[in-house]
Amino acid sequence: MLLHVSAETDVYFHLATEEYLLKNRHENILMLWRSNKSVVCGKHQNLCAEVNYGYCRENGIDTARRLSGGGTVFHDMGNLNFTFIRNLPQGIEKAVDFRQFLDPVIQCLQTLNLDVTYSGRNDLLLNGFKISGNAEHVDQKNKRVLHHGTLLFDSQLHDLRNALHTEGSYESKAVKSVRSEVTNIRPWLATKMDISAFIAHIANHFLNQGAKLFDFSETDKIEIQTLRNEKYAAESWYLGYSPKYKHHRNFTLNNQEYTLMMETDRGMIQQCEITDSDNQRPFQSVLDKLLNQTLTEKTILDFLSKHGLSIDPWIFF
Repeated sequence: MLLHVSAETDVYFHLATEEYLLKNRHENILMLWRSNKSVVCGKHQNLCAEVNYGYCRENGIDTARRLSGGGTVFHDMGNLNFTFIRNLPQGIEKAVDFRQFLDPVIQCLQTLNLDVTYSGRNDLLLNGFKISGNAEHVDQKNKRVLHHGTLLFDSQLHDLRNALHTEGSYESKAVKSVRSEVTNIRPWLATKMDISAFIAHIANHFLNQGAKLFDFSETDKIEIQTLRNEKYAAESWYLGYSPKYKHHRNFTLNNQEYTLMMETDRGMIQQCEITDSDNQRPFQSVLDKLLNQTLTEKTILDFLSKHGLSIDPWIFF
């Protein structure tokens, strides 16, 4: 197995790296990586229904969508991500097996005298609290499987809870996350350790098991960066890939109560209404100009600026 310990901190670059390694390499690979503050939803989720989009934007938290399914997770520099990519010699029907990847992680954590167990949802628990969310994606064409997970070591749990606290209501067929009580690993350690030492401990554990360090070629980096820019960092992916949904949100403007109702399909605004407490729609002639436009930050910010509306832009997400 090849081991890559990434020095990058950009979540979009790492998500692109996972897809690139899955589809363009043939070795079994383990990547250890961190990213700046971000929330990462599953491929089949409605991102806006999973995260507090306004809180994320106002606090420098990136929003992203990964290749695998499953629920939304929070990343920051106090969280360590691990990505296993392996070939499937036994065939596709035996591909989804979380424990073949999580057992080695548990064994590594047990060398730190941590009481780590499984939950009923393929998460890892430390003394009953969640420390790791996991997901998988099978590339049937290349007969390879991607498994990735988080390890909350010293994350800002305040940001985690606020970023994953949604406002308003969302109606769709999207997969919804199941929230769990979380904890960091660091307070449970018998011996003090910072996250750099923690990463080194995990890397050395797998090196001692026979893994070999590797880095990317310049060609690899160029292709990963291209995939990052064209797919993972694009709003058409992390916003536009969301399934069709309806969104209701109550808000206050100039001491008046209003209700927003939006319907979005494949990233396009299909319906947008704002009603007041008398069930009137005072902004409708203007809001109609949003129909059939792509839901992006630029679309909303330009629209509000052009029409002189002092509405909080984040209620549209």
